[in-house]
Amino acid sequence: MNKKGQGGLSMDTIIIAVIAIIVLLLIVTFFTGGMATIFGKIRNVFSGGTGGYDVDLAKNNCQNYCERAQLLKTPAEVQNHVYCTQEFKIQGADGKLYWQNCWSGTTQVTCQGLAGSCKKLQGMHDSGSLVDVEPLK
Repeated sequence: MNKKGQGGLSMDTIIIAVIAIIVLLLIVTFFTGGMATIFGKIRNVFSGGTGGYDVDLAKNNCQNYCERAQLLKTPAEVQNHVYCTQEFKIQGADGKLYWQNCWSGTTQVTCQGLAGSCKKLQGMHDSGSLVDVEPLK
């Protein structure tokens, strides 16, 4: 018995149908404004947005930076290391964002052997100074 030519759907037809449904969903999402929301969320993940940094997360990062900075040999290497140069936008109790760094302010992490090695470099903000953005809601 020859089954060739009977009315079943071929694999090519199924694949084309799945692709067509995905394209249709993307078009509907685009025209209903959903793509802007999706792209905005993706952009905020990678750019950091203007939102405040979590204090505990900042302290954890600073602790990791400290451990790596302790392996450096010269004061110049330490001063240019991320432990000394990283700045965080931390939300204050008033809802405004303030600049903080690892070695002073609310994110201060004491780093053994590096006391006094970090200093404010050109272009850095004063720890505790206000960030020039609107308060978070």
